[in-house]
Amino acid sequence: MEPNMKKLTDFISKTGENPKFVAFMAHSGFAATVLMLFSGWHQYAAAVVALLLAVAKEFSFDLRYEATPPQTLMDSVEDFIGYLTGIAFALLAAHLGL
Repeated sequence: MEPNMKKLTDFISKTGENPKFVAFMAHSGFAATVLMLFSGWHQYAAAVVALLLAVAKEFSFDLRYEATPPQTLMDSVEDFIGYLTGIAFALLAAHLGL
């Protein structure tokens, strides 16, 4: 295997095992999937509701009750950014007609 290909395969395999990457993808994928269930103005309304629920979940519920490992404020920020990314991609996909 070429050295550059080895570096690429190592990078991909390590990224897929990174817990922060997995959590980010789970949060963004969930948000995008839920929003894609809606269309038209309903999708924008769902995006607002999703944002409000994400704020409540990450900055209230998770900080108080997620105990293994204990949730930090930075963990909540990272998870919230995952939700924002999923919402943004779903709205962009809908806008582009995908």
